[in-house]
Amino acid sequence: MRFSITALLLISFSSYAQKPPIKFGDIPMEDMKMTVYPKDSSAEAVVLADYAESVISYSQTNGFQLFFERIRRIKILSKDGLDRANFTIPLYHANDLEEKISGLKVVTYNLENGKIVETKSKGDAVFKEKLDANTNLTKVAWQNVKVGSILEISYKVVSDFIFNFQDWEFQTRIPTRWSEYRARIPEYFNYEKFMQGYVTLDVSETETGSNYFTINTKERSEGSVASTSFSQDKIEYQENRFRWAAKDIPAFKAEPFMNTSNDYISKINFELSFTKFPNEFSNSGIKNYMGSWEDINKTYLDRVKEEITGNNSLKKEVEQITAGLAEPEQKAIAIFEYVRKNILWDERYGKYADNSAKKTFEEKKGSAAEVNFLLASMLEKAGLPVNLVLISTRDHGFIRETIPVSTQFNYVVCLVKIGDKSILLDATDKYTPVGILPKRCLNGNGFAVAKDGYQWINLQPKSKTRTVYSADLILSETNELKGLVKVDKNGYSASEARELIFTKGEKEYTKKFVGNKQWQLAKSEFQNTKELHLPLKEVHEVTISEHITEAGGTLYFSPFVVAKMNENPFKLDKRTYPIDFEHPSEELYLAKIKIPEGYTVDELPKSKVFALPENAARYTYSVAQAGNLINVSSNFTINRSLFSQDEYANLKEFFSQVVAKHAEQIVLKKK
Repeated sequence: MRFSITALLLISFSSYAQKPPIKFGDIPMEDMKMTVYPKDSSAEAVVLADYAESVISYSQTNGFQLFFERIRRIKILSKDGLDRANFTIPLYHANDLEEKISGLKVVTYNLENGKIVETKSKGDAVFKEKLDANTNLTKVAWQNVKVGSILEISYKVVSDFIFNFQDWEFQTRIPTRWSEYRARIPEYFNYEKFMQGYVTLDVSETETGSNYFTINTKERSEGSVASTSFSQDKIEYQENRFRWAAKDIPAFKAEPFMNTSNDYISKINFELSFTKFPNEFSNSGIKNYMGSWEDINKTYLDRVKEEITGNNSLKKEVEQITAGLAEPEQKAIAIFEYVRKNILWDERYGKYADNSAKKTFEEKKGSAAEVNFLLASMLEKAGLPVNLVLISTRDHGFIRETIPVSTQFNYVVCLVKIGDKSILLDATDKYTPVGILPKRCLNGNGFAVAKDGYQWINLQPKSKTRTVYSADLILSETNELKGLVKVDKNGYSASEARELIFTKGEKEYTKKFVGNKQWQLAKSEFQNTKELHLPLKEVHEVTISEHITEAGGTLYFSPFVVAKMNENPFKLDKRTYPIDFEHPSEELYLAKIKIPEGYTVDELPKSKVFALPENAARYTYSVAQAGNLINVSSNFTINRSLFSQDEYANLKEFFSQVVAKHAEQIVLKKK
């Protein structure tokens, strides 16, 4: 007996066929005549409607596939909105399979002499671009776009990658009048669905209905008289149908001190948790996709283990680098410094390496994964216990520890353990010292993979970033302040300063330090520019002539010649999103100002101490006179990197009080 299958697809569209909210090409005249969006008169453009549907369907030829269809319509309201005349469609590919786009229609509508005139974009307005190893971009440009134009696009995507269910953004950086997403998912597929952002949905509906497809089979009998018989099986299943929609959605506007907008734009996300197929399918039973963090730990280790423990040719190089060093920490630092100084990061992220550690060593460059895999392999050759730590960079978004999927990670660093000390290392950055990750990595916790089980690791440095300004000045009879301004920088403030010094030079750095202040610099000196483990030190010999105001024999001046907070960065009445300072920090300003003979202190700012609850932020300020010297001390400290929007009012008031104290002046009068 011989058995084969032929393809036939029959999908029953149920009563869940509510009319779409938009029809391609059906442009209302009132939208063409719109000049201002009533809900936001400042809007440069508005999404009039954005509608899409994702459907999982089955055919005997291709199996289950994911079909995505979308229509999007935008109105251009000002010249600034002309930048919206571009659109990008990401298409995933792996092995010999790739997502395919079809039915692409791109049309511009303009009102000319009272009539709507169409301009269709041609083939030269569509081009492709590679984003990464698994994603290509189809980029589209509308043509004949003017202020007042309506732009419309429609397309379909068919995908074999059921795990790559389309997420949906309800919110963009321009306001949206209507956004709607529908999904039809057979019972065989279970997706975790989670909303993010602060937009309330106007529609959130779910229903379950029956659907079916048919499978045709043919069977040929053997014997003296061969014959072929045909049969048809009807496979019925339950289909889960979803509809989500929102109207009058405000534009997403970034606020000061916030992480990537990817974390806060209102959207719905999908992650394939598991599939469960009946006996009719060859892959019947339950298959987990989301798995667990334990599974992710094991899978990642199995894939990269050889890359770390192999490459034995590196052992000789490691022996040379660590020659004469006895302490494990000394060896770790020496290897880190070698990789950091000699291997160039090509600015690609990634958690897997395309090239071996040996090839990266030979070519002297690589992606973040390749550079840090090389670092890990060399540390392993030195006999040092090292683990890889998977992270999500700040621009990639925060990690949801309740959703165990590896796609949340896009970067990898090293963790070396020496005694009871754990040190995080990333050799891609030329300006951060041992134990401090680049700022792009400071995003919650990292996922440390290990044979004996994974561990969540806090990525924050163990010490604050600290900047100390010291001013030793003499007030002359000509109302000039002369003396030295010293700056000591640790942590990220030192890293940023070193990067500017090495890329632009000391002269350009000094120019930026002075800014728009009318200072005369006799000389500037720098210490420890290359010694990353030491504070970066600056000494500037200055004459400051514009700082003193004289009126009727009375002198007025601020005790702050540097490090003055002139305005509150928090200006909104209400904060929508959390406040992210990236890392804890401290800024200390110390000044000693000698006043001239013939003057007496008439007024000094009052000392003050204030803090946020639980000492999350603290400010201390004191000004005191000792003979002809005025001593100033100002200490501004942020002890937490992340604050919720509920804490915004207190935080805003805290900054307002700092600005107010910094605005107070010292008053001198002639005797």
